[in-house]
Amino acid sequence: MPMDDRTKATVRALLDRYPRGYVQEETGFTVTKSAAGLFRLLCLAVLADDSAPSKTAVAATKALLRQRWDSAPEMAKTSADERTQVLEQVGYPNAGEASTRLGEMTDYVLERYDGNLENLRRAADGDQRRVRGLLRQIPGMSDAGYAVFVRDAQVFWPEAGPFVDHHGRRAADRLGLPSDPQTLLRDVARGQGEEMLGWLAGVPLLATGGTFGALKDAGVDVTSLGEAMGLSE
Repeated sequence: MPMDDRTKATVRALLDRYPRGYVQEETGFTVTKSAAGLFRLLCLAVLADDSAPSKTAVAATKALLRQRWDSAPEMAKTSADERTQVLEQVGYPNAGEASTRLGEMTDYVLERYDGNLENLRRAADGDQRRVRGLLRQIPGMSDAGYAVFVRDAQVFWPEAGPFVDHHGRRAADRLGLPSDPQTLLRDVARGQGEEMLGWLAGVPLLATGGTFGALKDAGVDVTSLGEAMGLSE
């Protein structure tokens, strides 16, 4: 399904506005396919209360990373009380339970995958169902956390995708784009490579005047979009 001019302008404006992916845009930390990069993403996933994590969940993840607990070996050196204290300082609810989840997740990743989730990917051997199933076996991996992880990890693990969470589907609908992951990836974002996934992950961030302005500046007819998305000039 070729893109019409309006769709092209919309996609380009979103790519220009959110080129780095949802997690990096929201948290400021870089997601990479290194052992530490994937572990950082996993920490956010375990603390996430929604597939678009709350400010508290993001703040809690950043607080852990400021302690340099940014890899499985480093997190394993911490005690439950130490983790709880850091989480409580940023107001994370049920910090003790979250600390336990983080500890169990860390132990599992170390024991099962030698601290590197790339080994999980290798164990799945390119099978989408297998890689998704193995991710869901990680302690503390809720549905929200799974969405957080896969949405950004599919940049590096294409076999984990295509994946669009409910926020992304709703925003795509409002933009007049297909919300089906296969259609969105194959037809709308074809040829964009990693940029495409950066755009896809940025879709839930649309509810800002900045994006509305970016679309308008790109020549997109934003009258109906503004009404549909609750945006204003």
